[in-house]
Amino acid sequence: MESAQATRGVEVEWGKLTGFIEKQGRAIEATYTHRFVLYGGARGGGKSRLLRWWLAEFLINVFVEKGLRGVHVGLFCETYPDLQDRQISKIKLEFPQWMGGVKDTKEDGLCFTLAENLGGGKIALRNLDKPEKYQSAEFAAIGVDELTKNTVETFRLLRGSMRWPGISHTVFMGTTNPGGIGHLWVKQYWIDRQFPSEMQDIKDQFIFIKSLPTDNPYLDENYWRDLRSLPLEMQKAWVNGDWEVFSGQAFTTWRYDLHVIKYADMFEIPGHWPKWRGIDWGLAKPFCCLWIAKNPDNGRHYVYQEVYSAELSDMEQAKAIKELSGDETYRATYADPSMWAREKKRDVVTSTADMYLQCGVRLVPGDNNRLSGKRKVDRLLMNLPDGVPGLQVFETCKNLIRTLPALPYDKTHVEDVDTAAEDHAYDALKYALSNVKTKEQQQQKKSDNPWTDPRMAALT
Repeated sequence: MESAQATRGVEVEWGKLTGFIEKQGRAIEATYTHRFVLYGGARGGGKSRLLRWWLAEFLINVFVEKGLRGVHVGLFCETYPDLQDRQISKIKLEFPQWMGGVKDTKEDGLCFTLAENLGGGKIALRNLDKPEKYQSAEFAAIGVDELTKNTVETFRLLRGSMRWPGISHTVFMGTTNPGGIGHLWVKQYWIDRQFPSEMQDIKDQFIFIKSLPTDNPYLDENYWRDLRSLPLEMQKAWVNGDWEVFSGQAFTTWRYDLHVIKYADMFEIPGHWPKWRGIDWGLAKPFCCLWIAKNPDNGRHYVYQEVYSAELSDMEQAKAIKELSGDETYRATYADPSMWAREKKRDVVTSTADMYLQCGVRLVPGDNNRLSGKRKVDRLLMNLPDGVPGLQVFETCKNLIRTLPALPYDKTHVEDVDTAAEDHAYDALKYALSNVKTKEQQQQKKSDNPWTDPRMAALT
């Protein structure tokens, strides 16, 4: 759009008003050829600014080109304070008064409403604390600030709200840095281009426009000095846009080339090695079972098989485990303690653990201490004396390999993994390690022996 008519009747050069950098312009161009655009991937690319100005331009264009008035688009942040800080305050500062103003009405809620001579379109200013609120909403375009701070379920819900009479090419644009509870699914769709079967028909509508701080000529030296002073791992994510590392990553020691045994190097687990299994239960969300073996000579643990699937009944899960296990024997199968919760089905009181047992899979409640579980995984990811990590994962265990390095820390429980992320394989691993003791647990066990107390030793 080259110009917009101001209320005073003077032409305004839209390009000078928006001040888009070259990469922002490419993102807007992409909205004409694609329906799902991701912009950013690093700090300093002007992501938040792009969203608000793009949505204003979108509304003016549909008025000028299609004559459509009162069209609604949505501008979303994860919480209202973030919305206020990153968008509302900036709109009030940047948008000239002749364009319109921010109003909160009973009919439309909080919106920036364009002036009537610009079509009277509305940018609905919304937060995503409860995304189900927008299940019946309609938007011709949607912009989400910091997309990776949201779950894939939120994206699916918003995608279902993309419709408006007279507009067939509705558009979604997300902006983001690597990291957050949505890191994995955003990376899958836009970076790795891996889509579930139901999305294969629209996969060509996704496009990623990578923007780095070096693309933004408006950044001053102080901003660059701050970026260069960050730890190396944060610089990789925020400056270079590296999606393999990110701020808040829970397992920073994970390295694919160190922890994964490639297909060509996989081997048959020796029969005398102890083996056991770990299970995280799920129904609508995936359940996961991992098979683990330990080399008794050096203490190295191997995850050599997995099953990972959603929408399976308890009996179907157990049968799948039984079939994949063959004639192997296991010291134990550690499982999610919630699987012992009893419920009444057809006048019979039973539990998931009972259903598994009926199929020949005997379960033992796993250690559900999340902090000790995190420490166990951290310790096994470190090198043993021979210089090789204590945890090795066969390349066939794709979901553990896919999800473990993408897990972020919980913002509240800062030493724990964020349970809102895709943590099913991690939880199965955590349960499988129930028989592994942390240093703290080993010390506690030692202290429980009265004869190790110096005061008792003095009596002997």
